[in-house]
Amino acid sequence: QEPEKARLNSAEKRHGLTWTEMHAYKDRMTFPILPTMMGVEELPKDISLCDTVFRSLDRCIDKGIENENANHPYSRMTICKPHWIRFIKCVKRRDELVLRGVKRWERSYYSSLDEPSQSEYLEDISTKMRYFLYAASHTKDLEKKKRLETNAQHCAIRHSNLLKPQAEDTSAMV
Repeated sequence: QEPEKARLNSAEKRHGLTWTEMHAYKDRMTFPILPTMMGVEELPKDISLCDTVFRSLDRCIDKGIENENANHPYSRMTICKPHWIRFIKCVKRRDELVLRGVKRWERSYYSSLDEPSQSEYLEDISTKMRYFLYAASHTKDLEKKKRLETNAQHCAIRHSNLLKPQAEDTSAMV
């Protein structure tokens, strides 16, 4: 049993990614959480949903499992790493663009609310952020923990975006 762990550790170090990271791609594909009142159709239409790169990585891992060789149990880390890198870059870009669209929509939605509703909305975002941090601290799965922490970070970014004065936003867009 121990030599197997040592082989896995050396393969992970050699390839620069962990076995669990590579196989948690389905968790990584999860979309960022949108505000309750925002519809998906309000996001920019040019955002890539990463379907193609997801299917490419999924197919590579499935084929790697299918053709696994006892002499080279971690060969799929080598074969699928380029697909994994493309997938990670695509998902990161997708999440950034979704967050940018959410911030843009949320700014106009927030300004249309009256004062008590605005403070209630900010409190709701803070509550969600605290929940994500709480859930992350109580989960054992490392990849789910990363996703929950990312959701909390997105809530913090959205919260601070709404507290910024409007003038800063318009000058940054020009």
